Amino acid sequence: MRLFGIPEAQHYCSSFTAIPGDAEKSLDVFKQKYLTSQRTLAEGTPLFDQYRSCSLRDVERHLFFAASHYRRCLDLMLPSGSPWAYVTIYYGCWFVSRALLGMFGCTIFNKYVVDVNKNSPGNQGLSLRRIGNQPGQQQTTYNGGHQRYWDLFYRAVANLRPMVQPKFAAILAPVGGNPIWQIDMRNLINYDSWEGLSLSRNFQISFRQATFPGSLPGILRTQFGILEALLELTFYFANQFGFQTDALNILGHTGSLSGSIRSLIYNGDPPGLVKKTIKSALV
Repeated sequence: MRLFGIPEAQHYCSSFTAIPGDAEKSLDVFKQKYLTSQRTLAEGTPLFDQYRSCSLRDVERHLFFAASHYRRCLDLMLPSGSPWAYVTIYYGCWFVSRALLGMFGCTIFNKYVVDVNKNSPGNQGLSLRRIGNQPGQQQTTYNGGHQRYWDLFYRAVANLRPMVQPKFAAILAPVGGNPIWQIDMRNLINYDSWEGLSLSRNFQISFRQATFPGSLPGILRTQFGILEALLELTFYFANQFGFQTDALNILGHTGSLSGSIRSLIYNGDPPGLVKKTIKSALV
């Protein structure tokens, strides 16, 4: 997959315009509706402008949800909650990785990718290509949706590794050289009760608040480290690019992305709902 360079990504992101209509809504629906016959997008055309508006709004939604998962996983840092903390952290990585790709002109859909065919600011171009093993298609050896996604993600961001600090370059490469490590571990913890409870036991033994996150057990510590580094890198680029859309206006907050995260994720406590549930039937 072909990404914009950093200056070109800055141009792409800073050229956001708040186009109304379908560009305000689902990026998947936009692709299905407008990109079935038109497979190339050229800067300066209405369709390119609409797609950029839609795709950058999609990026902001993914940044918001990634930050929310990062915050909410902390509420699950206890033995019984640690397996779901792991799943929450995994999806934080999923959201923020999609945001990172989106700022650099790439989107991975279920059976297609959009990536860059022209870099130059003012003359940028994007292409929709099928995922497959025929000439001109985006190749992968994996079949599962999340497996394909992570394989293509790591292939794409390899081009960014020489451009970022070493600590970020490290997390732009797959764990142990295995591009599907994240989804394999998520499936293991999420769907195998023995593995989930084993993580709970390891958490019970190792966790110490004073030395968090170093006291997290094994794979949980690794996955949390990936999320933190991806968030730091992606928000660094967002700040560098002056990234801002109107995607979060639907939640009633029209300020900056950082202001929305502060107000809607970090400020305020969740409601106390235990007394509204069937706790007595369980205990």
